Amino acid sequence: MVNVKVNLNYFNSTILDGNMNTAPRFYKEGMTREEIKKDFTERRIKLGEQYGFDGLKILTPIQKSRPNLEDKSEEEKQVLLDKYHSKYPDGYYVRITEDMIEGYEDLYDLDIYSDILMIGKELPKIALAYPVADCPVLFVEDTKNNVVAMAHCGGEYIDRCLPSQMIDAIRSETDVKVEDISVTVGPYAHKENFTYNGIPKWVQNFNVWSRALENKSGYMHIDMEMAIRNQLLKQGVDAYNIHFSELDTITDPRFYSNNRASIDKEKSGRFYSGCFYSQCKEKCKTL
Repeated sequence: MVNVKVNLNYFNSTILDGNMNTAPRFYKEGMTREEIKKDFTERRIKLGEQYGFDGLKILTPIQKSRPNLEDKSEEEKQVLLDKYHSKYPDGYYVRITEDMIEGYEDLYDLDIYSDILMIGKELPKIALAYPVADCPVLFVEDTKNNVVAMAHCGGEYIDRCLPSQMIDAIRSETDVKVEDISVTVGPYAHKENFTYNGIPKWVQNFNVWSRALENKSGYMHIDMEMAIRNQLLKQGVDAYNIHFSELDTITDPRFYSNNRASIDKEKSGRFYSGCFYSQCKEKCKTL
């Protein structure tokens, strides 16, 4: 008998792999959109070869920040709501199916508006990834049913309780038991170096940031790990099943960082934090 073993694999690209999005400011001046896309495509293919997935099969959600509707007319408000796709509730998720991706040679061409993307073991070597430069990317897996949810959880989205909403999403999609929930967090800006001159404007929900904001020597240190962990624990996730990366994007020279880009041009860009399922066949032992 042959047994198919399923593994969830995580990966993080580095500065050596190059910028992992198509924003023109991260490319040489004068490059056309076609040249930028070609360069980006080649980077993704090489990254996939390096880690064992299909580099043309990387899915990233189109996630929009909440628009500012203050002092706007009703017409202006509607334009903004349409632009930011705010008809979707916070924590909106989409599970990827084979039908959705059929016909796409390059999944970069597939636009999916959501906070959370989800994929199962039935679609091996298709990656979920988000391009970041300091923000945590969360991966919440139902380890029994082999379904994983991914979301970019920068400060504003932590404030909106997206980590907690990810647990709700996976519970809505599978019959997961709390002991089978595993959370992994990619490289991010650690509180020791992640500072503001005051409380950031995106801090609106102070219950979320209880004990996660610390004023030291005139600088406000932002503890995204604590704010995320508190949400997960309130959802009943076992502390032993929550794993944060020890890599600090601000100080680690291998990663891009918004925080340091102004003083170090080499840190200007985006790296991929992602995951994918793989399958390997093994001979089963029979009794």
